[in-house]
Amino acid sequence: MLKLIMKTLFVFLYAIVIIVPSSSSIRPDVNFHNPIATHKHYNISIKDAGLWALGFSCYSGKKYITSHLINPGNESVIEFHANKNDATTVSCDFYWSKKDMNIHVYDKSLKKQCGDGLVNTCNWIVTSDAFYLFDVSQQPSKFVRMHDW
Repeated sequence: MLKLIMKTLFVFLYAIVIIVPSSSSIRPDVNFHNPIATHKHYNISIKDAGLWALGFSCYSGKKYITSHLINPGNESVIEFHANKNDATTVSCDFYWSKKDMNIHVYDKSLKKQCGDGLVNTCNWIVTSDAFYLFDVSQQPSKFVRMHDW
């Protein structure tokens, strides 16, 4: 019986030491004690609509965020929290075939199209001719051509 209690205690302590710190570090910029002070959460979804080997690298200011290579029908999602004064900018360098393009996939001017709640998504579709953003501010919501290659 004592062995069972010791095993249970060990598992409980292990969970506290390993799991709790790792889960709290997932979103370090969110203040859980004051829900009013939390930053808005954004997802940037980039979907390849028929291109082979669409590559992109994304940055916020000079800070590197991620690079991906996706194929037709595949999607890549980038998550971030906008800073308090909404000065966050995320831009990506896109590469496909012999084409390349740098666009802002999120900035203050795109906030309305992506949403303005606590959790928002900028849905991008990249085709052989253009970049389209799903505009939630339009009624009905729809994809809008934003940039040509």
